[in-house]
Amino acid sequence: MNSHHCEPSPGVSGSTIGLKRFALVGNPNSGKSTLFNALSGLRAKTGNYPGVTVSKFEGRVILGDSQIVLEDLPGSYSLDAISPDEQVVVDVLSPDSGLGSQTPDGVVVVLDSTTLQRSLALLAQVLNRGLPTCVVLTFADDLQRRGGRIDTLALSTALGVRVVSVTSGERTGIAAIKDALREHESWPAPVIPPPTDQAQALAW
Repeated sequence: MNSHHCEPSPGVSGSTIGLKRFALVGNPNSGKSTLFNALSGLRAKTGNYPGVTVSKFEGRVILGDSQIVLEDLPGSYSLDAISPDEQVVVDVLSPDSGLGSQTPDGVVVVLDSTTLQRSLALLAQVLNRGLPTCVVLTFADDLQRRGGRIDTLALSTALGVRVVSVTSGERTGIAAIKDALREHESWPAPVIPPPTDQAQALAW
């Protein structure tokens, strides 16, 4: 999966008032932006966040007879921001941040299956924000070629959140993500919050 955004469509400038909003969060090169393109198609638009030169990408996702707004946040390794891009992610996920962006109704955390352990610290930080969260595993096909496999049901049970796996070129994964977005009000949450200490989160 590459990370290039599709060209914005001129026909997406209509009001998004009243639509549920979801944020895509993930490490750089996790396949997040490719996933965004697959979900939003040509219903995307670009801009900038207020006061910074960080690009803003959002698009509409059709879920049967309804729509949602999906925002592709900049790639980030941590919510302990050390760059303008990472600070945007922190601000979007923080109510009353003053960024001028509505706090999302839910978060989709994109994790690279081939580097899963390294990505869990970011997931732990997102979960501690208290927003409804779903995990999407990318590059599952790459992991299989290396002789590995992730049991998504077992991982979901261990993390306490819904987990969906997607493989490059297969529509079934995209359909499963849309199903998850449609059912966001029933997303489970961890019974015990994940650790906030960076070292403990890496071992979580």
